[in-house]
Amino acid sequence: MSRARPLPTARLSALLLALLLTGGRAQGTLPGVPPLPGVPLPGSPAPAPAETDAAVRPLIPDVISIRRPGTPVTFEINPANYPPAQFPVRYLSAPQAFSVFSNASRPWTVQMEVRTQPDAQGRALPSQQLHYRVNDGPWTEVTGTPQVVLSNVGPSLGWLPLKIEFALDLTGAEAGGAYAFDVAFTALVLP
Repeated sequence: MSRARPLPTARLSALLLALLLTGGRAQGTLPGVPPLPGVPLPGSPAPAPAETDAAVRPLIPDVISIRRPGTPVTFEINPANYPPAQFPVRYLSAPQAFSVFSNASRPWTVQMEVRTQPDAQGRALPSQQLHYRVNDGPWTEVTGTPQVVLSNVGPSLGWLPLKIEFALDLTGAEAGGAYAFDVAFTALVLP
């Protein structure tokens, strides 16, 4: 009877490692030399495609946004220019620089609503004495209801400039006082 010779420990370790790495398919390798990791053995099936560990799915909502200046709308009415030589007279405000952004694919609008506010004595100027214009366009009378100042369909492709100017028409019949108008902007993505 022949006795099996024990394998040296280093050679036994290499052989066991080769069996573990190849799943027991050590055919086609040199005796005592483990196959290289990641290199398929001859005749072995192709490796399975890599599985996804995580998915990256950005969510960008449809938005419309308005940037507005932080300065109040004022009219230069002072003793040097009031009362004027004749009435009616128009006083202009400094332009107000707004910006509008939309990434919506649907139609959208920016609306402005101007409401007159009574002074301390309860007096108010009629909203029809206030006018506005957008981006140097024609002057439009304020109605006291929401008025469309900008509309578009689809993304704005960045921030769109929106310049709004106000004009106050005085008839000479107004009592002296500190008058005010509230201006509210609403941006809407339409259905």
